[in-house]
Amino acid sequence: MSMSDPGDSISVPSRAALQETVATRMELGKRFGVILCDIDRFKLINYSLGREFADRVLRQMAEVLREVLGADATVGRWGGPEFLCVINETHNVDSLVERLRQRIERLVILSKTSRIHITASFGVASFPEDGGGPADLLNAVEAALYHAKSSGRNRAVRATTVQKRLLGMGAALEAALHEQRIVAAYQPIVDLHSGEIVAEEALARMILPNGRILAAEEFIEVSQHLQLTYKIDQCVMRATLDRCVASLRDNTPLVHFVNISADLLRHPEVVQGLLEVIGKYCDACQGHGGARGTLVLELTERELFADSRNVRDLLMAFVDAGLKLALDDFGRGYSSFQYLADLPFSFLKLEGSLVSRIQEPTVRAILQGIQRIAEELKITTLAEGVETVETAAIIKDLGIDWAQGFLYGRASGQPVLAARQS
Repeated sequence: MSMSDPGDSISVPSRAALQETVATRMELGKRFGVILCDIDRFKLINYSLGREFADRVLRQMAEVLREVLGADATVGRWGGPEFLCVINETHNVDSLVERLRQRIERLVILSKTSRIHITASFGVASFPEDGGGPADLLNAVEAALYHAKSSGRNRAVRATTVQKRLLGMGAALEAALHEQRIVAAYQPIVDLHSGEIVAEEALARMILPNGRILAAEEFIEVSQHLQLTYKIDQCVMRATLDRCVASLRDNTPLVHFVNISADLLRHPEVVQGLLEVIGKYCDACQGHGGARGTLVLELTERELFADSRNVRDLLMAFVDAGLKLALDDFGRGYSSFQYLADLPFSFLKLEGSLVSRIQEPTVRAILQGIQRIAEELKITTLAEGVETVETAAIIKDLGIDWAQGFLYGRASGQPVLAARQS
């Protein structure tokens, strides 16, 4: 199958032309709306039915958008299966988008063997309410589309709704940080060959005033938007240091993994403060065999890619303080081996969605190749997202060293005592 973008030949305005249209409308100072439309599960259509059929779907989508929105709307390709529509706000935008959603839902496209029904998700934003400049307005409509897709697809979400949610969760996050209600939960990590628990990963949790506990994915997007992620990192790091010392005093030492973000690395003064705290903890642990090497910092390629030279310098300061490094989510994104050459990683964490496909021969071959390189580099491999006995058996046969996932236990605040035996 050709790797070129389906629909490249569709005669609609380009992304650059759409951006110019938005900027021009803003200069006129009149109210207008933008609708970002995305065909649901378009990749599946493209891969299963081919580029020619996918191209036909895009063409029919463009026709429906023009038909429903009318001649005074500007409709163009935003990228992939996304269309951006710029409309006059003389209409009731919400009812217009709902009519559009229903029209697409009724659309039937004939393939060689079947009748294909499609759906679409929509983000909706208005000028000037949702953004005073082109970038702000377009970011707002993209965020609204993201929430429409993540909340179930085949629906429309207004940018103002997203902003209200961000503000509400942001206030809750600020209060939780102030009241020390950001805590850590710990998920066990098992040595696949001995069956023993050898480590645990610290994961951020927020405790609401009513006692409900939120997992990190429920508030991390807001923390990034408000640039508060580094404060969450600080809370989890300090909690993990306390737990590390306690495990040594109890004579049950484990390797403790803790995530750090690009946001933390953008605050050198915070990094320096953490290094001073780590030094004190290490000194306190000397009578218990020493804590050096028992704390591991996890980071993804995204953090490394952001500012590689500065990031390397900051990470080496942690390494010099006695900590180890783990490259997280390897197998997603670029998965560049250059990072393994540039920094002294001790652990390589294999991304969970790749591990879940271990039954596929191609995926097994990829993971086997990664394992062989890791062995040459003396790097411990750790499979994430292990949920079944069958998956654990295959990755063990491939020589992968450690594993974590629901098979061995969910994250909790309780001490990790024993592995779940298969």
